[in-house]
Amino acid sequence: MRQIVKMILVGIVLGGILPLAAAGNRAGGAAANHRKIIEKTVQTGSSRSNPLLPPAIDIAGLYPELSLVQKLPQIAPQGFEPLYSGEDWQAYQEKFGKDADDVTKRKSSGQAEFAARLIAAAESEEIAGKAPGLQRLLLVRAAAISYRTAGGYPTANKAMTAFQRVMDKQVPSHSAALWTVANQMARMSVTPKPERIRYSAIAARANMNLALLLLDMSQVEAASGLVKQLGFHEGWLKSDPATRTMIAQVRGVTTRTATMLDYLGQQYPLALKGDDAACMSIYVWARFVKNNMPLAADVAARKPNSSISALHNALESAAHDPMTTYAAAETLKAVAGNLPDGILKQRTLYAALQNYRAFIKAPETEAERVKRTLALMAIDAVVGDGAKGPSAIRPLDMAVETQPATQPTTRPAGGASPTTQPTTEEDERARAVG
Repeated sequence: MRQIVKMILVGIVLGGILPLAAAGNRAGGAAANHRKIIEKTVQTGSSRSNPLLPPAIDIAGLYPELSLVQKLPQIAPQGFEPLYSGEDWQAYQEKFGKDADDVTKRKSSGQAEFAARLIAAAESEEIAGKAPGLQRLLLVRAAAISYRTAGGYPTANKAMTAFQRVMDKQVPSHSAALWTVANQMARMSVTPKPERIRYSAIAARANMNLALLLLDMSQVEAASGLVKQLGFHEGWLKSDPATRTMIAQVRGVTTRTATMLDYLGQQYPLALKGDDAACMSIYVWARFVKNNMPLAADVAARKPNSSISALHNALESAAHDPMTTYAAAETLKAVAGNLPDGILKQRTLYAALQNYRAFIKAPETEAERVKRTLALMAIDAVVGDGAKGPSAIRPLDMAVETQPATQPTTRPAGGASPTTQPTTEEDERARAVG
């Protein structure tokens, strides 16, 4: 009975709070819609406990504030490089604080004029190249102030064009800022339709770049939430097959990474008990996925006189002696045969592929004609089995051209996403013997 009463009380509380929250969102206009989109990508933590994953972080701090007046500086999550520093924020406040606080009192033309001043300051000799954090802050604020109106769009576009020139593609907070602004500009009716399509492509590529950076940091939950936002932009990109193909690739990488880490989380308790197969999975992950050689060496040291230590010793020998690379490749191929399909197996086969190539190309092995022939045959076998190295997807390296105006298409709910690979078996074979 008490349980039923508790459920009723919870229903009453939620029933009272949620409508009020919804009303508040409606009152917030564009800013609230932006926050709603952002919240879909924010992860508060995984419901699954995986000892191999770092603590899940709240990545809301990566997304810049897009309200007309920003009262507080952006604070990046722990472990992330911020978009700008506290000193940059202080400098912005000292130089533009009063005008920035009064921007709501201006007409749209006045807001665009103030945004243009911010861009000019960002490109001045005083700031450009000398205060990169302040430069990024000025450009993002210029876009945030001007993107809401048709007259302000050219200014916002100029700000984001400049931002793309100065951003660091390897810093998550920079990609997060580009995605946040481009995502909003792609959704605004005041943005000219061809430009909405172009900004959909920019937003999609910034989204993918950020997701891949998060995957590199093992923030799988955050990356998965981010990738879900690609559906809106994908519909506008019918005339951009390159970006659509890349979206499929990033979805595939995200899914495979999550599957791999779930599997490793199940193997970890077994590895602690000394299970050889589980320890081998952890070793392969540490060496070929995370490139964490000290961790791989530690796993091998904990299992002396085992297949793990034998593989480790073979790889260490192959790194210095080309004559042993064939034996190392054969060992890797055998290990891969006991791994589940997915990233672990692909990376292990790729390591075998590299060792076969090294054996064939080494002048010291010219007399080993039989083994060289066997190595050539093995290359075909490991490529056919799925040998694949680290992903070479670089979303922000592609130029974004204006796309012809087209109507968006709706992606089927629950439909299977293609997982196009960036290379083919023929490519791998050509590189193997090239």
